Amino acid sequence: MSVTDNATITSKGQVTIPKRIRDELGLTEGTEIEFIIEEDGTIRVQPKEPALQRLHSVKEKLAEKDIDIEKMQRESKTAWSSHLDGDDT
Repeated sequence: MSVTDNATITSKGQVTIPKRIRDELGLTEGTEIEFIIEEDGTIRVQPKEPALQRLHSVKEKLAEKDIDIEKMQRESKTAWSSHLDGDDT
């Protein structure tokens, strides 16, 4: 389904997202959104995925590629420990 509506940019650069669009996207007060500018100049607006959900998505994608996530976590912890200890060799 395609939903189209118009809005005006204020002098402060603000835009009120029309109610039809907010309803269609399930946007409520406090919802973070992200703006994506496509190569053809099209601007997409979508709800921002919560950080924890993004991490879970990344973990799933890595698992699909047969990447050992636990090994990556161990190596990351070791690298950070070395960095914090000043051993950056």
